[in-house]
Amino acid sequence: MKRVTKDPDVRREELIDVAEELFLKNGYEETPVSDIVKNAQVAQGTFYYYFKSKDEILDALTDRYLNEFTGCVEKEVERDDNNAVEKMINAFKCGSRFSLGRTKLMIYLHEEENSLLHLKMERKSHVLIVPLFAKMIEQGVIEGLFHVKYPYEAALLLVGCWDSLFDVEHFFAKSVEEKKKTIEAAFCIMERVLGAKQGSFAEPFLNMEGVYET
Repeated sequence: MKRVTKDPDVRREELIDVAEELFLKNGYEETPVSDIVKNAQVAQGTFYYYFKSKDEILDALTDRYLNEFTGCVEKEVERDDNNAVEKMINAFKCGSRFSLGRTKLMIYLHEEENSLLHLKMERKSHVLIVPLFAKMIEQGVIEGLFHVKYPYEAALLLVGCWDSLFDVEHFFAKSVEEKKKTIEAAFCIMERVLGAKQGSFAEPFLNMEGVYET
């Protein structure tokens, strides 16, 4: 078989694509490196040229997820046709779409034995996401929709709250009614922290299609 030479960045992304597909289909633990290289149609040595281990390719995959989520939120922040409430609701929709379809892998990342990887992912997400939410909060203050003295600290508090309330392993195991209660609680807390009008966030988000899917 003729060897196909590809740009290193392209080859690396292809390996991550294949790994993601197999992780979502079979589970992380049930996917050996040999399956990844077989499906990617590369030599075992090629895999280890780009990644030292299966854990490292999972780390690269979580970075991709975070960049995808951050990119979606950034687009909302930069829009000039929505107010701060609308932007934040759309940012939450980004988060919901981000998790749907990846539930199996996201639950794996939240398991106790993966606490270090989860913590690493959480810290990265805070570095990327908190400033974006702080910017939306600042806009809301200017628009008179929010009444917050410390936008960055408010964003930090809210992101931490959401991480706890929407812990993937527990949230997707809940019934529809329990999920609804969690979402309502999250937005009630959010409205109080931001000094926003009651019901500003909960009603639009709760009506979003697929918000309760597992």
